[in-house]
Amino acid sequence: MKKKGKVIAVDGSRATICFDSVETCERCEAKKYCQPSAPDHSVIAENHIGAKAGDEVYVEQTPGIGLAAASLLFGLPVVLALIGMIVGSRWNELRALILAVICFALGLVIAKLLNNIIARKSAFLPRITEIIEREGS
Repeated sequence: MKKKGKVIAVDGSRATICFDSVETCERCEAKKYCQPSAPDHSVIAENHIGAKAGDEVYVEQTPGIGLAAASLLFGLPVVLALIGMIVGSRWNELRALILAVICFALGLVIAKLLNNIIARKSAFLPRITEIIEREGS
């Protein structure tokens, strides 16, 4: 799905796009997880078509990729905590609790590392597909 936004900054092959959250968020598949605090918000997108600051553009995200990444990052600590609880319950409740907390913390660390890797990968970024209007045109 294409979303309309305005380029506010360009850095090499990436651009920061500002969206009107009311218009953009209504149809977004991750709207249940993302709750921007301002009336507009921005994302970093791949800019292989040469958009410049001030241009209005269409941005497109591969369907499901954002939701899959969010599920992995939020779900991993919970799954590891459950595994820790199940394994720890073989001994006693205290060990189950301790192992669950340790596994949850480990899951948070792994999720942070995965988040850093995902943030650098271009495959997970939305991309600018079309320039609607050039600045000053």
